[in-house]
Amino acid sequence: MIRQIRDHSDKGFTYVSSSNAITASEQIYFGLQVWSDLVVASITFADDYTGDQDIVGKTLPAGLYRPMRFKAITITSGDGAAEML
Repeated sequence: MIRQIRDHSDKGFTYVSSSNAITASEQIYFGLQVWSDLVVASITFADDYTGDQDIVGKTLPAGLYRPMRFKAITITSGDGAAEML
C-alpha cells in the first residue's frame, strides 16, 4: 500500500461541536482543527492507529491542529473541523 503525505484533506471536512458529534462509520478522519476551545468527551481511533485515550476530558485550545486517525468523536464544548481521509 502506498501512503500519501498530505497537508490538507482531499475529501473535505465535517463540522464537529457539542451538538454535532461524529458517530462511528466507515469514514476515517485524519485531523482535527480546533476553532474554539474544545473538550473531548469520547473518541474512537481508527483500527490501524494507536491513539491515547488520555485526550478525553482535556481542553484543546483554539487554533490547534492535531493530526490523528479517528472514526468517531464527541465533544462537550467548543467546535472545529474533522478532516476526512
